[in-house]
Amino acid sequence: MSDVKSKEAGANPAASKSGTVEDVAETKLAVPRSLDTGSKKHPLNSSWTLWYDSLSTYDSERWELSLVEVITVRTVEEFFTMLHYCKPPHVLRVSAQYHFFREGVKPMWEDPSNKAGGKLWISLDDKPVGDVGGRKWENANTGGAAGGEKDNASAATNNSSSNQNAKAKKEEQETEKKPELDTMWENLLMAMVGEYLDPEPDGDHIMGLVLSRRKYHNRIALWLRDASASEAVARIEKKLVKEAGLPPAMKFIFTPHSTGK
Repeated sequence: MSDVKSKEAGANPAASKSGTVEDVAETKLAVPRSLDTGSKKHPLNSSWTLWYDSLSTYDSERWELSLVEVITVRTVEEFFTMLHYCKPPHVLRVSAQYHFFREGVKPMWEDPSNKAGGKLWISLDDKPVGDVGGRKWENANTGGAAGGEKDNASAATNNSSSNQNAKAKKEEQETEKKPELDTMWENLLMAMVGEYLDPEPDGDHIMGLVLSRRKYHNRIALWLRDASASEAVARIEKKLVKEAGLPPAMKFIFTPHSTGK
C-alpha cells in the first residue's frame, strides 16, 4: 500500500466551494489513493506536500480554507507519479497557485515554521497567457534582425513554398517543446527533493516552493525558514538561479514575511 496521502475534493473544507471540483478536474489533482510504483521504493530525505489554490477556492474570511491539500510524497517513485498526474503550470488558469512544502508545514506566513522566514521570488515573464514559455527559443527562431526584413520579404515573394514549409516546421517544434515555465518548475522541484538547493549539513532553511500563475507574469517564490540568516539566503539564491536555468546575472528578490508584501 502506498504511503502517499491524497485528498479528493470532498475531503477538504475548501472543496465545498463553487468551482473547486472543476479546478481539481482541470489540474488532474484527483491523484489515485493507491499508487503502484513498484515493489522497490527509494525514500526521500524529507516528505513533501503539494497544495493548490485559485480564485474559485478563495475564502475571504479564512485563507487557510482556500488551500486544497493534494498529495504528500515520501519516495522518489511517488514524487514522479505526482508530476505525472498534476498538469503543468503553463496550462493552469489565471490566479491558480501550486505550493510544494515540507510535510506538516502549511504554505502560510502564520505557520510556526514560516513566521520568522521570508521568500526569494522572481517574476518570470511579462507576456499574456498563451505566450508563456519558449520565449528564448522563439526569439532565436524569428528569422533575423530588423536589417534583414527587406531580404526576408523578397525571399518570401520568390520562394513562398519554402517559407510555408519552414513555418510549419517551426510550429511543430513549438508544439513539441516543453514551455520554459514547466521545465523550471520541474527542475526546482527535483532540486528540492534532492536537497540540492541547500546542501549544507544544517540545511533546514528551505520550507517550500510556490508557483503563481498570472495574466502578464508568472512568479516563483522559494520560502525560507529564517529571514535573518543572510549567508544562507545568499547561498541558496545562487543555487536557485543555477537550478532554475536562469542567467547568472538574474537576481531573486528577498522579502521577509514580516513586511506583509
